[in-house]
Amino acid sequence: MADSKEVVFITGANTGIGAGLARAFHARGATVIASGRNREGLEALASDCRGMEIELLDVCDTAAIGACADRLSARHPDLNLVINNAGVQRLLSFAGGQPLAAAELDAELDTNLRGLIQVTNAFLPQLLRQPRARLVQVSSALAFVPLVAAPIYSATKAAVHAFTIALREQLKHSSVQVVELIPPAVKTELHRGQTRRQIDQMSLGEFTAKAMQGLDSGEDEIAVGLAKAARRFSRLMPQRLLKVVNRGGS
Repeated sequence: MADSKEVVFITGANTGIGAGLARAFHARGATVIASGRNREGLEALASDCRGMEIELLDVCDTAAIGACADRLSARHPDLNLVINNAGVQRLLSFAGGQPLAAAELDAELDTNLRGLIQVTNAFLPQLLRQPRARLVQVSSALAFVPLVAAPIYSATKAAVHAFTIALREQLKHSSVQVVELIPPAVKTELHRGQTRRQIDQMSLGEFTAKAMQGLDSGEDEIAVGLAKAARRFSRLMPQRLLKVVNRGGS
């Protein structure tokens, strides 16, 4: 579904996968509204991509999401593609004998799952008004096999996978295609500061190119790179896959 007339709203676009997708859509002539929590990152992106719009948005703020949806509905009544990409990953252990701080747990729950659901809820009415539209939910290979060191992140991505399947079924007779984009480990700031050994990471450029090919193919589920193996072998040999993904230590 390559279409230069697409009007694209992307969350978490100030860095990483979100920024890569924003640049790719902009390069082929789509109208792109990049959103995120970091103004400096968004402004740097927009300065490189002439004409790209930015929206300062924290997906943990439900009221701000609703206000953003209202603004964009008025400014871009033809908005037809929303990419729910915002996400954070923290390495947490519940084995320390003391409760973890609630804020440590909420950071991932609110950004990765609650925020995604709230953005979906706020923007779906506009997407449903279009003759053809897409909602893209970015999950992870860890939706199929958890990274033991990142239990909340893995759980939220598994929930995104389940939510996407249910939403696709609810909207199957509508004009909105619900797509799940499933990245492998990608070399981005998501893993910044983590000292554990990482499994092989795909470059952002390679991932973006493959993701765009998948999005253009019209598929409902787009698993890129090692995410394809995670999706397949999570059913065939889950314990073996769990060991492979976590071989760097938990």
